[in-house]
Amino acid sequence: MIAAAFPSTLSARSSIAPDELPSRLDQALGLGRRSWPLPALRHLADALLAASDGRKRSPAHEARWLNLLGFCLRPGFGYPGDDFRIEVARRTYAAGLTYGNRVQCEINWWLLWGRVAGGLNRNQQAELYQRLSGVLLPRGRNRSWSRSRSKPRWNNPALLREMWRTAASLERLPVGSKTELGDALIERVPAGEFGESDVWCLSRLGARELLYGPLNLVVPPATVSRWVEVLLGVPGTGEALAAMARRTDDGTRDLAPAVRERVRHTLETEPHPERLRAIFDGHEEDTGRLARTFGEELPSGLVLLDVDAAPTV
Repeated sequence: MIAAAFPSTLSARSSIAPDELPSRLDQALGLGRRSWPLPALRHLADALLAASDGRKRSPAHEARWLNLLGFCLRPGFGYPGDDFRIEVARRTYAAGLTYGNRVQCEINWWLLWGRVAGGLNRNQQAELYQRLSGVLLPRGRNRSWSRSRSKPRWNNPALLREMWRTAASLERLPVGSKTELGDALIERVPAGEFGESDVWCLSRLGARELLYGPLNLVVPPATVSRWVEVLLGVPGTGEALAAMARRTDDGTRDLAPAVRERVRHTLETEPHPERLRAIFDGHEEDTGRLARTFGEELPSGLVLLDVDAAPTV
């Protein structure tokens, strides 16, 4: 089905429309997309990577290919062969978008790299950051991140949201880069230009426990305390506050007791305080933590291991 939707030669007929492919796969597997097992996802990712030239047929083909590959390859690590799959996917990154003037292709481009960011090494993440920071950080709003000659559509909220989410997912960035991103986000709060996705990005940047990054790249407590002080008066930020003030019993990561006490008091005024307390106290179940940190459900079958002692990759 994937080969039929993304023929490798332009002269070949695409017998399955790209928009029909996900539902056709659902029917073939007998499972909804959220229930596709991990081995099946990776086999589908292999087929998509093999059919990468087929994305060039039209904007609809490219948008669907990018979206489906990111879904099947998320979070970019955790299954045998993922290192090789990421290397193959990186060839797409090097080639750039075929239809860079189409907003949906741009959105799905960043959605892909945000989903698989955990499979990228430190240098690869730094390269992504350089392309993103030119748009996201105030000093670089006139820079161009795209290799396409077409003008990016900076004012599209969905595109900017995915760019921010991708940047926040780069856990191997230096602390200074994460601080720049977090400071740019927190500056929006007084002006009221702060949405739900921005809150998630800030919680990812300021998390006390990273999803895959090493301990030496956790943003220092003093910096995160500044962000927390601003968010304490903002309704609906309880989950972010709980994650940024989470107890780890590590003095180099935990916020000061006085700050944590203020957060604890605030959490009691938020909806579902018992769930927020579990995050805050470090008692959250792994499945919930994975979904919350990643921003969507991860494939079933992945197991969270304690890699706090792992060196920087």
